[in-house]
Amino acid sequence: MHDMACDWKSGFVMDPSKKQRVGYLVFFEGLNMNDFLKQDVDVFTPYSNSEAQYGEVTIDKEQGKATVVGVIESFSWGGGVGDPICISAYISAENAQTIKAKMKGTLDTTVVRKLGWWIANFDPENKVWFEEAYPKDPTTLTAQLNAPGGTDVRLMVADEPTKVSPNIDINVYNIYFEVVPAANSTYALHFATSSKTNYVRNWGLKIGTNAAAAVG
Repeated sequence: MHDMACDWKSGFVMDPSKKQRVGYLVFFEGLNMNDFLKQDVDVFTPYSNSEAQYGEVTIDKEQGKATVVGVIESFSWGGGVGDPICISAYISAENAQTIKAKMKGTLDTTVVRKLGWWIANFDPENKVWFEEAYPKDPTTLTAQLNAPGGTDVRLMVADEPTKVSPNIDINVYNIYFEVVPAANSTYALHFATSSKTNYVRNWGLKIGTNAAAAVG
């Protein structure tokens, strides 16, 4: 089980004295949205090591900022190849309205054609930040919104905004979604427990590959 709670407020208002896990929703595109979710959140990141292994995230090391779709509050995955990946994040008002407008009608597709995340944590023993979780191969996923029973689509956007800080007049909106792997697709996901210990877990399943190769 992978269950990662992130200090999402530090993504917007970073406290240098804190060294808690931070996460970012890098891509969320799909659902046949013409105006897919934009990378319109410019946030602070404490990650200041050499270039990130996850090349999909754009980091301005001089300013200590990353440009992303949203800041993750929590990431969870049961660890099984078919288990849903569940993400709660905070996104801009514009992106929230885009999703809400799409949800008001009938979703003609639940396909998320491009999904990516990046989670970093601090290694107190080696006193360095490290990349704790991201899609490794390929670096973005194609998935489907989880819909148990075929009708209960796991996608929610908050109606009410959340203030980033009592002293800063910026509102963000929570989005929660669950995705399952697209049919006949497999993905390698990177995880780490420290700056020197990392591993890969597989997500998704291909059926009939060997049979097709034998026939060919």
